[in-house]
Amino acid sequence: MKRCYCLWSSRPLPGARTLLVLTVLVLGLAIFGLVRPPLALAEAEVAHASGGIGDDDPIALEAMRHDYNLQLVFALKGSGAYLADVKVGIRNAAGERVLATTSPGPLFFVSLPRGQYRVDAEFKGQQLSQSVRLAAGRRSELFFYWEHE
Repeated sequence: MKRCYCLWSSRPLPGARTLLVLTVLVLGLAIFGLVRPPLALAEAEVAHASGGIGDDDPIALEAMRHDYNLQLVFALKGSGAYLADVKVGIRNAAGERVLATTSPGPLFFVSLPRGQYRVDAEFKGQQLSQSVRLAAGRRSELFFYWEHE
């Protein structure tokens, strides 16, 4: 009999019968309200990264563009000077927060499931918001420009 092993454990994976029993048990408990199903997208599951312009490798930045489906750019109006330490908040169409973090660099990359999102970006107390619809297999970019200080 061939056994499968998890990458992080030396114990064999449960068989199909065990998985079926556990699935039925969890679904039954969920029906009676004893167990809540997990949220569709937990904040810890949202892959994101930030980059800058100065010392960052342009090849690595280009790779990031391809690894994430949403790119945010933060800059000043007029001069186009890039900004760092921008607070980023992203909410789904239901208004649920899916990400809240600070971007240490002017380029922020995030990977989200397809759908409608509202992106809030705050720099020195001034908040800007934009909406974006992410489609499967496509990348989107949002540019946030603040007035000069």
